[in-house]
Amino acid sequence: MLGAKPISENTARDYEWRLRVHLLPFFGRYRLDEMDRDLLLAFKSRKLREASEQRAAIEAGADLRDHRGRRLVPLGPASLRKLTGGLATILDDAVEDGHIDHHAARGKRMRVHVPKPSRTFLEMDELAALIDAATKQERAFGPDAPARPEPGPTAALVGHLFRQGKRPEQIAREMGIAKSTVSYHLRRAGVSVGRGYLGRRAICAIHGYGGPRVGEACEIRIGQVRLHDPEGARFRIPDAKTETGIREVEISPDLAEVIIEHIDRLRRAGASTTPEDYLLQNTRGGRVSRQRVAEIIRDAAAQASVELTAKGLPPLPRTTPHTMRRTYISIALLANNFDVKWVMDQVGHADSKMTMDVYAQLQQRAKRSHGVSFDRLVQRAREQLQGLPLAREPDAIGPRSGHEGEKPSRTVAKRPRRERSKSTGLQGKRGMARPGFEPGTPRFSVVCSTN
Repeated sequence: MLGAKPISENTARDYEWRLRVHLLPFFGRYRLDEMDRDLLLAFKSRKLREASEQRAAIEAGADLRDHRGRRLVPLGPASLRKLTGGLATILDDAVEDGHIDHHAARGKRMRVHVPKPSRTFLEMDELAALIDAATKQERAFGPDAPARPEPGPTAALVGHLFRQGKRPEQIAREMGIAKSTVSYHLRRAGVSVGRGYLGRRAICAIHGYGGPRVGEACEIRIGQVRLHDPEGARFRIPDAKTETGIREVEISPDLAEVIIEHIDRLRRAGASTTPEDYLLQNTRGGRVSRQRVAEIIRDAAAQASVELTAKGLPPLPRTTPHTMRRTYISIALLANNFDVKWVMDQVGHADSKMTMDVYAQLQQRAKRSHGVSFDRLVQRAREQLQGLPLAREPDAIGPRSGHEGEKPSRTVAKRPRRERSKSTGLQGKRGMARPGFEPGTPRFSVVCSTN
């Protein structure tokens, strides 16, 4: 536990990554009083140089891997700022504990500028297109995929077992053959092997219709989902950022139907669906990774973009799990009459910054009618200037009174009462309005209206 609250598993892994991979290899052999400004700047310079060299090598076609064999990702500005921020926090504690008098980790030259990312969200039709694309992809290489048996008993049996929902490794064990042989027959049958993940539609729908953080979605257990709750379907998310530690997210009827179908497909595929099992599982029945979730959403967005472009519509923007979270916030705000507090509770926001950021973008989109309203005001002024009938307002009570056969009334300049009396032959009496015209108005009322 650090501070007043326990840290999550992801945060602990992030701290370990900063220390084990970057900070300790560089600073581990130095004493605290030896970590002066020049040494800190040398650390920052080395990390910038390493990232630049790695990007150049990747652009040249090099396949760089880390110590675990995973594809290497060069350090970006945000990650570098995490390193310098963590280093400054460690040295702050050293000063507070009396080990050193001061440090230079928070100096101006140690700051790292991180460009503000372009945050957006999907329109409602774009969200529907993405989920439809994910559904097609899941059916294309899931257990419901139409496998075409090839001639021969081995290929026919492989196709039969695959259509029953068995995974390639299960088929290999049951038939006593190599998994590569199973993959070979499945590929010849037109089935994409290695991408047969059960949950593509569920992943996209849960993020777009529920708005959890990607790490939260990966941690949801089947027992935390309440689909038959009389008070409404919902799922529970352990959240270290809330006071209670648990928040409940309401589930719409459409999302509930998607989750029910997803659990049913897991059962038919032979996966375990006990209350302790993960709702979103990997191919081995364990917890799906955040990277895998991002890849599935990215694949669905790419397929949806292809289909939208074929219809003459613009493609989807760069879509990530965070994009889906902002999409949920935008639709939830519209669906609940901009109830910011309720939406914050749904997505687990202690700070309204992100919610209000999406709200501001929605307000900017609502102001797209500014041009139409501007033109309407100018047009009304032109009609008044030219003496044309004014357009009726939506809340007008009714047409103005007038004699049958008379021309429509016009807005005329008001004349002084004396001149108006002469013209009507009613000297010494109150001015009377002709039918179809506005009542006479004394001259002093014009003066008073300017006060």
